[in-house]
Amino acid sequence: MKKTLRLFIRSLRALLVLLGLLLLLGGGIQFTKWPWRLYDRLNNVPLPSPDAPPNVILLMGGSGIPGDSGLMRTFYGAEAARRFPAATLLVAMPLDAEESVSSRAYLDELLLRGASPDHTRILPNGRNTREQALRLAEWLATNPPPHRVMIVTDPEHVRRTAASLRRVCTDRNIPVELSAMAAHPLALEDPLPWRAAELSTDAPTAAPRRTVPDIGGTIQLRYTIWNNLNYSQRAFREYAGLLYYRLQGWL
Repeated sequence: MKKTLRLFIRSLRALLVLLGLLLLLGGGIQFTKWPWRLYDRLNNVPLPSPDAPPNVILLMGGSGIPGDSGLMRTFYGAEAARRFPAATLLVAMPLDAEESVSSRAYLDELLLRGASPDHTRILPNGRNTREQALRLAEWLATNPPPHRVMIVTDPEHVRRTAASLRRVCTDRNIPVELSAMAAHPLALEDPLPWRAAELSTDAPTAAPRRTVPDIGGTIQLRYTIWNNLNYSQRAFREYAGLLYYRLQGWL
């Protein structure tokens, strides 16, 4: 009994040490470029070729409207529709516009941002990436080739979406050319040099307390670490999704 207890305690200590080392390693990585590289690798589908513009724009539904994912994707979806006005814009959603307020909100947002009502429609009955890829393959099968599809979705979601589309189209002998427009957030830049210079100078406020370090001018601590933590969380979540889809045979 004592030997079993000692073995359990040693194993627990070893596990805690291992977890501590992994935590330190993960924290140290946040000061490097690796979180961004892991995140950026998920967006490895090229932009459309100028010689062969897309004739189908597939906007993946996201988390809904209002919401950061839904608004970001519709912003880029409308931009893609303006850039390629002859393309059909399909919004992959669980329900059609007549059945869902959320689907109607997507259409309203796209039309508000300049998408053509004649070329914009909902692609219903897709509750996840796999089902949305199946619905698109069914739609492509009823329309004549060539099928040049541009994906509009979050950057980390591009790879899984493209792989799912390739798989279902290959299984149905549907030739398809894929490209992507990732919904990256835009950086806020002040165009006024004098304003930028003013923001770079010391603010006319009381001096900070000596017991609290002043990190106002330290970009690494103010932004980079938190951005890297966000990249890490989103990347690992998506890699888990890729693994699940791979095990299911959907990629």
